[in-house]
Amino acid sequence: MRAIVIVLYSMLLTAATKAESLDVVVGWDKPPYVIAADHSGFELDLVRAILAEAGHDMSPIYVPFGRTARLLKDDAVDMGLTLLPTHNVASDILSDPYITYQNVAVTRADRKLNIDSIADLKGKSVIAFQTAQTVLGSDFGEVMSAQPSYIEMAMQERQVDMLMLGSVDVIVLDRNIFNYFKGRKEKYAEDKTVFHELFPSTSYRAAIPDPNLRMEFNKALRAFIQDGRYQVLLDSYNLENLHFATSQ
Repeated sequence: MRAIVIVLYSMLLTAATKAESLDVVVGWDKPPYVIAADHSGFELDLVRAILAEAGHDMSPIYVPFGRTARLLKDDAVDMGLTLLPTHNVASDILSDPYITYQNVAVTRADRKLNIDSIADLKGKSVIAFQTAQTVLGSDFGEVMSAQPSYIEMAMQERQVDMLMLGSVDVIVLDRNIFNYFKGRKEKYAEDKTVFHELFPSTSYRAAIPDPNLRMEFNKALRAFIQDGRYQVLLDSYNLENLHFATSQ
């Protein structure tokens, strides 16, 4: 399957060799979506391929998440990824949704913790991703603000290690990110975990100020979904398809 993807992108990138290179703002490392070390990951590969189909190349620029809106407002870049209207970006420059994340609370199955609501997190040690207290809504923020054992952590691989080693009761992160890091370590292979779906999935868009480029992006994205290339790329990273459930 990976070989198919490599051939696919080789063809697309060859076609874009003489194309204009676009500056695209990306957040920090977020495997398996963004892997800055070699400019790969599902999200980067998808956007690169979509732009290549539209006749463009891509130069990723990695910045802290909060700087994306400022760079767009200053006309310093051509695109920004993984955005919502709530990110202080004008809604009329946003593309169609191209990727979906779902944050979940994860526990070890052998702990047999009953967590059916955000309120059930009270009294438990919880580690979440950075900005989770803001991103995951007021209910989550209120419960966590009263909890001294709550921590936000940038290194999500470390989150997974701490859960699997029994150092924390609950971690909160995207389900595909959890599966990616857990799956990389054989020592966790037999350890069962439980996903507590306390949060809705969220579909993200790209900010593209140029209306013609935005139209090209949306057209190529629809083609990728309809002809199956989107699913092929998901499969190459062993990701659950969270996008189709919300986009169709």
